[in-house]
Amino acid sequence: MHLSQACNDHPRVVDNSPRLRPPEGGWAAWYLRDEDDVGEGTEQGITVRTLLSALRELARERGWARTLVAGDQFFAWVEHEPLVRISPDVYLLDDPPAQPYPGMWRTWLPGQAAPRFAVEVVSEDWAKDYVHAPRKYEQLGTRELVVFDPEAGRRRGRVALQLFRRNPDGALVRLAAGDAPVHSRELDAWLVVQREPGGARLRIARDPAGRELVPTTEERALALEAQLRAQAQLREQASAVLQAREATIQARDATIDELRATIAALNATLQAREST
Repeated sequence: MHLSQACNDHPRVVDNSPRLRPPEGGWAAWYLRDEDDVGEGTEQGITVRTLLSALRELARERGWARTLVAGDQFFAWVEHEPLVRISPDVYLLDDPPAQPYPGMWRTWLPGQAAPRFAVEVVSEDWAKDYVHAPRKYEQLGTRELVVFDPEAGRRRGRVALQLFRRNPDGALVRLAAGDAPVHSRELDAWLVVQREPGGARLRIARDPAGRELVPTTEERALALEAQLRAQAQLREQASAVLQAREATIQARDATIDELRATIAALNATLQAREST
């Protein structure tokens, strides 16, 4: 079954994730208060906005009408510890409840599930994304997690791209770590790291080489504008060719008319001579 069909058929995966257990130091070590969720950096913000836009385009292409593409909302999964939560930079959530959406997702409530796919863009506090995030998403119930570190090329001991996926035993295990493209099962697409003058970017592609990028909404709009301009130029060129042909035809018609007039005059002269 194709992924888009699976998404629209409301797939349900048995929640066989590890039993809820607090980290060392107790649940308080995983508390995330509103003031702890600090604002994103410039590079992080660019990466997140690019990913969100491309994911929305991918969802539109695949027909994921009942999948929410969003980011930066809290997910809590321990009912008696609502501050034990995480805020994905980007996530996919199937079959969300009707709007308005809650300010925080509580997975123990009916209709509020865990995101099946999540992306964490590493911030200044990189340890929480490397160490705590995979353990949190494992207990949350996310099927696939991507951790992207735009500073990896400038920081020793850090990697640009990590992919975690839930195995049959319910553990969220790391399957890839490095700069190489990785295939996302949840997206049925590739995640590729692009090095640009402004820094590393994470893009979604249809091929492992990253030649067929899933465009952002802005990129798609620009491509459509360029296509429309090209079509307009072709129409103008075709119109110019038609006008040139019409002018040629008119000139030929004028020449024919002149020849007819000349022939008529000669005939008249001949007739006059014959009558004389």
